Amino acid sequence: MPQVAPGTQSGRARYRTMTLLSLVAAIAQVALGGVVRVTGSGDACPDWPLCHGQIIPPLDYHIWLEFSHRLAATAVGFLVVASLVLAWRHLRTSKPAIVATGASTILVVAAAILGGLTVLSELSWWTRLIHLGLAELTVAGLAVAWLAGSPEDRSGGPQNLDPGVSRQDRRLAWAGLAGLLVTILFGSYMVGMNFGAACPSWPLCIGTSLPGGTPFAVNMAHRYMVAIVAVLVLRTCVVAWKQGAARGQLRWLVALTAGFLLIEIGVGALTAWMGSTPLIASLHLIFATMSWVSMVLMVAMQLDPGSFRVRTGQPRSAG
Repeated sequence: MPQVAPGTQSGRARYRTMTLLSLVAAIAQVALGGVVRVTGSGDACPDWPLCHGQIIPPLDYHIWLEFSHRLAATAVGFLVVASLVLAWRHLRTSKPAIVATGASTILVVAAAILGGLTVLSELSWWTRLIHLGLAELTVAGLAVAWLAGSPEDRSGGPQNLDPGVSRQDRRLAWAGLAGLLVTILFGSYMVGMNFGAACPSWPLCIGTSLPGGTPFAVNMAHRYMVAIVAVLVLRTCVVAWKQGAARGQLRWLVALTAGFLLIEIGVGALTAWMGSTPLIASLHLIFATMSWVSMVLMVAMQLDPGSFRVRTGQPRSAG
């Protein structure tokens, strides 16, 4: 029986399915990590890779939350490696697919190693911060991998697909992406320092925009960062929406990005008004991650339409 040639329709379909599963699993892994953290379950397993010296740990709520997080991380690792294998077999001529899946594999391994160091270092705040950063970058890599297609899937090639984005808009889009990631990490630092509920009001903090005291100042600095990043993200959304008049695939990503961002800001306000409960804190991280994912997808499609597009049907044949 002849072997399936790289770049076949069935091979690309398997690749897209696997990368989508990897992306969903990675997002769920970040969300589960947030639940572990806000419920105080991060130190429920004091050793690594075993838990209490056992492959199957004792039946306890906090222990199994942490242990489930480790099991989920293992599953994500296998899915990402499978995505890399499929990319090499069926999309090896697509540089975005190979680079994105390769980078995601490296990031998953690094996150797993750092996860062990986080446990062994008794959950120091800086290892948790880097761990979250690696997890968010892994999610971004898998989002790009999902969008990446083989050159045979492109319509006219990238040279015939002018993104129509000015240099200034391009810079602002990158600034919005970078700012969103930094804001997520700064929020993690704030929570790690137990400053998340320092300001019991919103948008002001104890009736002022420039409160004194480190906990209040850090909390308010996070809000200012969110405001600045929101302007950058929403501006990029406006540019992408106009661009999407010619390429409608962008517009649903614009709606998702703006929607997730606004929900995230609303959840942040609830954190101030209702206190940082485990449920609200978990939702805060989940919607922040969803904002990050949708922004990555939108910017990738916006700035490089020749390499990235959402495929909802059969690949268009050349000619």
